[in-house]
Amino acid sequence: MARQFCKYHPLEPALWYSPKRHIAFCERCVDSGETLGGMGQARCFVSGEELDYLGSANTAQPFWDRLGAFFRYPFKPDSLIVIGVFVLVAWALVGLMDLTSLPIMLIAGLCLLACITRYGFMIIEYSAEGRFDPPTLQETFSESGFNVLVQQVVVQLIFAGFTIAVALLNSDFLNVLANALVLFVAPASMMLLATEKTIGAAIVPGSIAHLIRSVGWSYLLLYAFLFLLLGAEAALFEVFVEEVPPQYFVPLFVGVTLYFMMVGYHLMGYVIFQYQSEIGFVAEDQMAREKRRLNIDPVDAKTELLVKDGQYQKAADTLTRHLMANPKSVRHHEKLSKLLLALQDKDQALAHGQRFMSVLHELGDESRLYFLFCGYEQLEPSFKPEDPDVLLSLADQLYNRGKFQQVCHLLANLHKVAPHFKRVPDAYLIMAKALLEGFKDSYKSSQYLKYIKAKHPDFKQLAEVDRLLAQCST
Repeated sequence: MARQFCKYHPLEPALWYSPKRHIAFCERCVDSGETLGGMGQARCFVSGEELDYLGSANTAQPFWDRLGAFFRYPFKPDSLIVIGVFVLVAWALVGLMDLTSLPIMLIAGLCLLACITRYGFMIIEYSAEGRFDPPTLQETFSESGFNVLVQQVVVQLIFAGFTIAVALLNSDFLNVLANALVLFVAPASMMLLATEKTIGAAIVPGSIAHLIRSVGWSYLLLYAFLFLLLGAEAALFEVFVEEVPPQYFVPLFVGVTLYFMMVGYHLMGYVIFQYQSEIGFVAEDQMAREKRRLNIDPVDAKTELLVKDGQYQKAADTLTRHLMANPKSVRHHEKLSKLLLALQDKDQALAHGQRFMSVLHELGDESRLYFLFCGYEQLEPSFKPEDPDVLLSLADQLYNRGKFQQVCHLLANLHKVAPHFKRVPDAYLIMAKALLEGFKDSYKSSQYLKYIKAKHPDFKQLAEVDRLLAQCST
């Protein structure tokens, strides 16, 4: 099955799907009720319909590209603890062999085998679910492993019975074919037993054939890899069997077997995870699940989706509602400002601009305030901020940039527009300098300077006012 990608972000693998409209979505494009994403419901921002969850079917890395991760899997702390415990138990059993009766040793060995079997099948189950950290020691012993062991023994007995029945036909060809078939389907049977937890699923030809067919030619690659693992394990034992003392061989055998078992079982579980869509299984990488929505703002996601779908007014309404609850969010103010300016919606853009500029001024972001004003001025040349503090800040920046006409436009009659504004003398000092330097209008400049002296005798910059008055009189 070909991978699906998000309609609105073509480079992002799809995690959700609309069966009605046949549209795929990434996590950034859906309204998910869970803060961490996952198996919960999600709705489309545009239509509001519930979406089908795809899991990691479109994001899973091919197993042949992460072989190193499989070999490192047994070296994770939880795996090493489990290997260490089983090795110590095996060593203890060997040491007690002379002191304990044979039945007790058999029971103890059977218990150890049951725990190892359970741990292996837990690895397949965890890996198939996208949980790539091995089961802990507590999880391993939280339930009895005899049920899993019995199921596995029953499955093996059924396969053995099949080969014996074929052998009774006295056909060498059929005998070889039967043994080869059993060996070939063994990994698929184990994968089904670990995930379905029923003997029927592990032996029914239809279930086994469905899994192999779903994985496709990759099953042959999986089988070859597992065969190589068994060969590597056998080669190690052949090397060490003559070198290792008998009392250490059994613990070594258990440790090495556990290592290769973990690698192989993790690989089989991951194959289910990778081909989950074809198999009919839904799972997600748990690490990705914990991270993928942490940095996603639902308002940003919904706005982006609405804009890409051409529903600009809905996008603007979404941002407006969010800003009513979060008036200090500069990022969302900026998104709304750009959207309204792009739409050439003069009334809404200018009304929002008044609020946005006040927020920027309160935050001290004067540079952004200046460029924002320039955008509104292009939309409406007569635009003027209502907040006198914003007016003064803009006038100062415009004066420093030599834009004297805009300074005069902003500050004209400020004492009438904002009669209670305490910084009127600062504003009129800038106004006087703009008139004098920009227009050489000493008369009007002196009028503003005289107003400052008359109405604000305590102004801290009276010395500069007097200097400018003297300059005007010359």
